[in-house]
Amino acid sequence: MIDIQCLGSSSAGNAYRITDGQTALLLEAGFPYKAIQRALQFHMSEIAGCLITHEHGDHSRAAADIMRAGIPVYTSRGTAEALKLSGHRLRPVTALETFTVGSWTILPFGVEHDAAEPLGFLLADQDGDKLVFLTDSYY
Repeated sequence: MIDIQCLGSSSAGNAYRITDGQTALLLEAGFPYKAIQRALQFHMSEIAGCLITHEHGDHSRAAADIMRAGIPVYTSRGTAEALKLSGHRLRPVTALETFTVGSWTILPFGVEHDAAEPLGFLLADQDGDKLVFLTDSYY
């Protein structure tokens, strides 16, 4: 079963912690890093990766800090360039090319939004449970 913890969802910021009981992921990093740390009770080492849909601050504010904390960030090349992200913790992904993080299989897909290269994500755990994460789309 997928467990979803909403850390916040508004124009002030977006972030969610999801887990399948084996691998925890952060979806979005739209709050200051310290706020995300507090919301997760400082258990940042449990986060295997952070998926970011696009470069708007309410979705990506803490992306660079997340990477500095040792957590890989998965996002499109367009988003990474717009955020000026680089380094070995950056994991550029491409729409319709599946990748894995821990026990998750993730399919990024293109969406329509006023951003450089926005993505949505279809996540599946090893039990076959699925979660579609799609935000700020025209459709």
